[in-house]
Amino acid sequence: MRSDFRRAVLAACLAATVAHAQEAAPPAKAAVPVIPVIADATCWNAQPHDVLAALRQCAHKGLQAVALPVRSGPGGAPYAASSYAQTACQPGADCVALADVLALKPAPALVLQTSPALLDEVQAAVLQADAAARVQVQPMLERPIGDAAPDTFAPGLSYWHMARNAPRPMMVHVLEIDLTTPGLSFVTTPGVPDGASEFVAEKTSSFARREQLTAAINATYFLPFDGGHLLDKPYVPAAGQPVTVDGVSIARGHLDSGYASGDPRSNGSLCIQGRHVAITLHACPAGTTEAVGAGPVLMLGGKTQALEPKRRDYYLQTEPRTAIGLDKARRRMWWVVVDGRQAGYSEGMTLPELTALLRELGADAAMNMDGGGSSTMVLRRGGEPAVVNSPIHTGVPGRERPVGNHLGLRIDAVP
Repeated sequence: MRSDFRRAVLAACLAATVAHAQEAAPPAKAAVPVIPVIADATCWNAQPHDVLAALRQCAHKGLQAVALPVRSGPGGAPYAASSYAQTACQPGADCVALADVLALKPAPALVLQTSPALLDEVQAAVLQADAAARVQVQPMLERPIGDAAPDTFAPGLSYWHMARNAPRPMMVHVLEIDLTTPGLSFVTTPGVPDGASEFVAEKTSSFARREQLTAAINATYFLPFDGGHLLDKPYVPAAGQPVTVDGVSIARGHLDSGYASGDPRSNGSLCIQGRHVAITLHACPAGTTEAVGAGPVLMLGGKTQALEPKRRDYYLQTEPRTAIGLDKARRRMWWVVVDGRQAGYSEGMTLPELTALLRELGADAAMNMDGGGSSTMVLRRGGEPAVVNSPIHTGVPGRERPVGNHLGLRIDAVP
């Protein structure tokens, strides 16, 4: 952008009425996203309290672009990192709907600076307005840095993250679970009742919110899958679209997906009955109430498992990872998510490195889950579930992916 644009800025507020992207669970309350506008003062001052008129002025002056940092307003789950006040669009508040901004003619090119949590809403609004040719979407990085000491944010649950620099930058997220905790129960994604598909794609955070969970992670490999791009090639499946998962999935004792798998990576099952948890290379025992399949299984009985030679490329690449570990006594469980594909921040792990990390934590059995852009950890720390890692959906750091199924837990109060 031109230097005069960078030097002279003036902030006002826009409230966007774009709807939340459709997810499997309906939102409890619609958000009112708020957008502060930063524009060239020489054109903005002509109409300081009329946002659309000011934008027209900027367009007539030939301004190269106007930056619009997108926010979520009161009552909306999405959030942004900027320090602008979150005010609802009231008379005299210099507000206007995002749809009106995108439909404005003539209009300058727009740079929408947005939290990754709002990318779906912003992308939907831009595509609906057929404005992709003159709009750039600039995701703003929101990710943890450095090490964080263990945080016992709920009974029996301790979370921490650690930054490692060797053999490459890696950000590792760990949730340690005390399986003896009173009130602890596990939840897996229930299948679609009408049988039209096994599941519908859903973000891990949406699953955690819908089921009122304390923690959740992504689980099993799924199809169809097409990686997509922001504002270009759409990702498949979008939230709410039908999917099948590769391997077993049991919820509340109901078998929603069988053990058959066409993916050589998927050779294991996580089997749960109450607070009794096991990792197996075979089918789950009778009485299993919750289960998810994935793989490869990394350790059993303290012994590292041989990796399938056909997928050595996947096993030895540095990728985002999700994994589960159990100690020998089956009293402790670890959920591990490693961020990846983010140069200089976190570049991922190989499966041998992931196995070594789980052994370091104290695991006697461990299993790899779906990884890549699917790797997501959600925790409820402060009343609302939030993504704590930096997922990499469609190549955008911090953007969360809709996935096939999930593993969650809740801690209920015990009288």
